[in-house]
Amino acid sequence: MSPRPDQDTRDAAKTRVADLKKTRDQAHEDAEKAKLAADEQMWQRIAAELDAGTLLQADVCEATGFSRDHVLRRTKQYRTNQN
Repeated sequence: MSPRPDQDTRDAAKTRVADLKKTRDQAHEDAEKAKLAADEQMWQRIAAELDAGTLLQADVCEATGFSRDHVLRRTKQYRTNQN
């Protein structure tokens, strides 16, 4: 059995672990922001396609696997032509 580390060694190790946690948390936050930005961009572009009349809401559902209600809710704020 190895000897227990002294308090200074433990404190230094805890500081390193806390720094690792901060780095991890920042990476998670950055990933969540990127995910939200990608979602927004996708729904804006889908709304533009719908407005342009190049596809139907049913086509979006088929291509994405999302329900019609979900597509409607996510694109509504970006639509210029609410037909």
